[in-house]
Amino acid sequence: MTMDSSRFFNGVTSFSRMFVGALFVVSGLIKSNDALGFMYKLEEYFEPGALNLEAWIPYALEIAVFVCIAEVLLGIALLVGALPKLTSLLTLVMMVFFTWLTWYTATCDPFGTKMITDALGVKIEIANQCVLECGCFGNAIPLTAYQSFLKDLFLLIFVVPITIAAFRNKIELNDSRTSVIIYTGAILMTFLFCYFMLDWLFPILYLVLLLLAASAVRRRIDHPKVEWMMAIAVMIVAGLVQYKTLTHLPLKDYRAYAVGENIIENRMSAEELGLEAPTYATEYTFKNLKTGLDTVILSTDWLVMQKAASFKTTYEIVTYDGREVKVSEGYEPRIMDLIMENADGDDLTDAVLSKKGYTFFHISKDLEAAVDAGAPAQEAFNALASEALEAGVDFYGLTNAGTEYSSAFSEDFSAPYRFLSCDQIELKIMIRSNPGLILMKDGVIVEKWSWRDVPAFSDLELQ
Repeated sequence: MTMDSSRFFNGVTSFSRMFVGALFVVSGLIKSNDALGFMYKLEEYFEPGALNLEAWIPYALEIAVFVCIAEVLLGIALLVGALPKLTSLLTLVMMVFFTWLTWYTATCDPFGTKMITDALGVKIEIANQCVLECGCFGNAIPLTAYQSFLKDLFLLIFVVPITIAAFRNKIELNDSRTSVIIYTGAILMTFLFCYFMLDWLFPILYLVLLLLAASAVRRRIDHPKVEWMMAIAVMIVAGLVQYKTLTHLPLKDYRAYAVGENIIENRMSAEELGLEAPTYATEYTFKNLKTGLDTVILSTDWLVMQKAASFKTTYEIVTYDGREVKVSEGYEPRIMDLIMENADGDDLTDAVLSKKGYTFFHISKDLEAAVDAGAPAQEAFNALASEALEAGVDFYGLTNAGTEYSSAFSEDFSAPYRFLSCDQIELKIMIRSNPGLILMKDGVIVEKWSWRDVPAFSDLELQ
């Protein structure tokens, strides 16, 4: 390799380390910020109709946390030049795996089937369960499986020179000059990504804290295993952030129920908002009578084509039961499945949301888990509810539990408020805490709390 080509390769390697390292840290943080959401996504992947790893579902949260911290750790290791061969190899393996995974989901046929072996060892045919969004950047940047595949394929290109350089012994712990260049570049890339894509600048502080933790260990400890000690320091910082988001709420909420979101507006249709709605068409299958071959025609095209005499004599309908495809983009409601029903099955959604003033919601996607939270947690809800109701502020419980179970829960814990039934998936989206608390005013989310942080009514300034 000539001197010029060597310099070029070193430059490519340095840029790749900046780019991949920064992206890994940001991606890991976004997933750590909403580890429960990432867990739900992993559970989708583990379903029999997807990867058929149902035995892994009980460990989805542990796997989610591991992946989050591992991604951050690899990102920092790339930036500081620690354990280059191991780091580059693990990064390459991770990227190859996720590239395959996103390709697998992108090519999934939602109308297809697959053969699996059930718990009794019997082979059965089940419908495919396609994961429509990969969850790479959570709700911050929703990507389709195909978009995620292209993203991973693009990122994989930058991992290759890092791996080559590492195994050629061209990467080592940064010297002072290299640190300045790579850290500055990584922070700048993170800033641009966060400013234009995430509307969130905390990842910059997070990256700086991780780099400072690694650098502090390196400066103060003279030991052959200093790189492993740097890794431990990084894991401690990442673990503390992970603990904060798991035990309370995400630091940044990108969902349709985030603080400041207008729930009434988010439920409105395109027609109600005066916007263009997306259009859909159904795929019809026709047989060409001359060739004997099947062809797929969209319902929108068929309306025109069927008028032609040549079409009627050439094609014969096989099935109208094709998949529905989006023909044109348009506005879709951000909230589509929010329904609150009372014990009689009456839909009270509009009535509850349209009320003026403040309204509290005790959100529990799983009342059994709420019981596990303990009596003190429910006592905090009860105390708040009693004072709120006395002051004329509405207070509801939302759960997917049946009427009998929610009534029994109310009786056992002396809950002074009534429960309404709601879809479990929607409850998961509302708040990443079970149970959790939401305060709404005039249809707008004012504040959200984990069950660990339920406030006293006297501490709230409700005007």
